[in-house]
Amino acid sequence: MATNSTQNVCDHRTLEVCLLLSTSMVVGLVSGLVLALLGIAPGVAVAGGAGALAGAFGLGMSALTYIKRQGN
Repeated sequence: MATNSTQNVCDHRTLEVCLLLSTSMVVGLVSGLVLALLGIAPGVAVAGGAGALAGAFGLGMSALTYIKRQGN
């Protein structure tokens, strides 16, 4: 009888991107909340939070790519 051997494989790149996305979402939400608490118009606060999210994700991906290149 043949046995089906399965290997548990962890895709670290996917894990890193998910972690980075979660962190970026927190940064965006906190930025939007801070802007709203400062009395800025809601639309501008949302746009500021979205910009912070995009910036944090972009910088984080650049850092991850740089670190991965240094490791090889």
